[in-house]
Order: sequence, then structure tokens, then C-alpha cells
Amino acid sequence: MRTSLRLRVLSAKDVVIEEIRALIHNGTMTSGDRISTDELAERFGVSRTPVRDALQQLSVEGLVTITPRVGVFVREISPQEITDVYQIKTALEPMMAAWAAVRGTREQRAAFRGTFDELERLAHSNDVQEYVRALEERREALLTMARSDGLRDSFAVLDGRVRLLRFRNLSQPGRLTESAAQHRSIAEAIEAGDPDAAYVAMRDHMLDATARVRLLVVSEQPNGDPAPTAYSKLSKRTEGAR
Repeated sequence: MRTSLRLRVLSAKDVVIEEIRALIHNGTMTSGDRISTDELAERFGVSRTPVRDALQQLSVEGLVTITPRVGVFVREISPQEITDVYQIKTALEPMMAAWAAVRGTREQRAAFRGTFDELERLAHSNDVQEYVRALEERREALLTMARSDGLRDSFAVLDGRVRLLRFRNLSQPGRLTESAAQHRSIAEAIEAGDPDAAYVAMRDHMLDATARVRLLVVSEQPNGDPAPTAYSKLSKRTEGAR
């Protein structure tokens, strides 16, 4: 059974969620694949109820799509949607880091910096699954410090759409150590209570993540061309006006 950064007692539903999530992350289940509740129940040795409950949760996370009277499918995300979501996140996440630096208490900021050692350990062990889990726990800590219901609601909508892309991005060779180094800069700025440095560190991290995910999207396009973005369209119009 997989372990988290802290000891947890997992229910049947929790175990099934982790197993299905792993199957999607490692590519055993791919975008558009139909998911059979009966087959999963037999595979995991549980009743259909925890499987159905797990799929409902994974639907909330944005990993599967449940269509009444049709079936359950691994969620398909268009290149344009991926591009749009990452641009929105690049606008919002630096704001979250800056607010955390000024709204978080000294104790909260120090505790956030203190969790970095575990993140770095996971990066060096190349444990992508646990690294992603640690990032999500750190995101929760940032949102708590930022104290913004609006930001929390926005990320609740966005994160499910990029969770799979985040895993695939971080699975690239050397990516975990690069990511950890970027998160060190963010953590140090937040601990120092420096909103400007926190903003810049998070912005640079998001720009790098966006560029890497965009390369993943481009590699999957039939003609190898990137999906158009609002920025690229604006650039073309500007060039045409010269």
C-alpha cells in the first residue's frame, strides 16, 4: 500500500482512488478509455461501491468523466484547454505566493519552509507520486496563509484539469530536482515575508512549468505545431501591424 508523507489509515475507497489514479498517471489508462466498474472491483478485490465512490472523487479531481447512462471515461483534455489553464495559473499562483508572504503568520511561514526538506528528499528519490502529493499539501498550506476564498475556489476548478499534466511533466528525467530548486526559492521568500521575491519566484516557476507542459502538448500534435494561445495570436497581430 502506498504511504503518504504522514501515516494514514486508508479506507477501501481511498485505496481504490490511489490505484486508479496510479493507472491513469502511468499511462495504463489513457485519455478517452472507458472504465469498467465491475472490472476494477474484481481487479482490486472489493465491492462495486468503493469503486463507484472512488470514481466520483476522481471526477471531482478532473481525472475521469462520468456520463449518465453512457459510462465512465478517462478525461480528455484539449491542447487549447491545457494552454488556457496554465496561463490562468501563471497569473494567479504568483499572487497566492505574495499574499502568503504577507498574510501568513511567522510560525506558518517558518513551518512552510520547514517542509522543504521532505520535498527535496522525495525529489532525490525520484518518487513522482509522493512528490506530487507533497506539492498538493504545500499548495494547501499556501492557500491557508493567503487567506483568500476566491483563490481557493479558482484553484479548485483549475487543478483537476492539470493534475495529469503535472504528473507527466514531473516524470521527465531530472525534472524533480529542478522543480525542488524552484520551490526552495519560493519557500525562502515566503519565510522571509518578502512578497515581491515570492511573487517573482513563483512566476518564474510557473513560466518554466508552462513551457515544459507546452512542449508535451506540442509533441502530441499530429503536425507537431503548438496549439495557438492568446499570447501567440496577439503576437501575430502585432507583427502584421508593423
